[in-house]
Amino acid sequence: MNDEKTFLDRLLEIVAVLLLAVTTLGTAWCGYQASQWSGVQTDDNRVEAEHRLEGNRQFGLAVQTISYDTNFIAIYAQAVQAGNTGLAQFYRQSLARPDFLPTLDKWEAQVAAGQAPTPLSQDQVYLDTLRGGYLDAQAQAEASAAEAVQAGENAQQYVLNTIVLAVALFFAGVTSSFRYKPARAMLIILALATLAFAASRVADLPIA
Repeated sequence: MNDEKTFLDRLLEIVAVLLLAVTTLGTAWCGYQASQWSGVQTDDNRVEAEHRLEGNRQFGLAVQTISYDTNFIAIYAQAVQAGNTGLAQFYRQSLARPDFLPTLDKWEAQVAAGQAPTPLSQDQVYLDTLRGGYLDAQAQAEASAAEAVQAGENAQQYVLNTIVLAVALFFAGVTSSFRYKPARAMLIILALATLAFAASRVADLPIA
């Protein structure tokens, strides 16, 4: 009978030590991953801010370009209306943006056909060419923002797992404080259950 008690005591001690080792390593791992994901979130937020700034720059550039093209159209139309072909050709070759020439050609074709040219503010093709850089920057910013949110959620989940593992560590650590074997066994079972719960959560989380 004494041998059985001694064996049970040693078995409980060994299990408690193993639980302490596993939960300690798990707590350290979850804390490390939480820190890593927090760093990823910070990096993603920085990249998002850079894309936002680039988007603002592209938007300002587009506004300036529209203003320039509008002014160009005004002086070019005056030259054409006055029949000053040489001046109109000079404007076309020296002042027009190369990317604007297709729009200018479309305007002249519409005028030649007796149609009213499409205003720049309503020309979707023209606007899309100018908004491309802005829209790309905004899309990249949104993607970075989503990645930052996900990284933050991952960090939070690892922090929660650290707390769960700390509970398992507590259960395993206090077993030696009890002499009553059923109480010690119950604490070990609680530690095992808590550890298994934490392990199931960690298994579903990505690694930074």
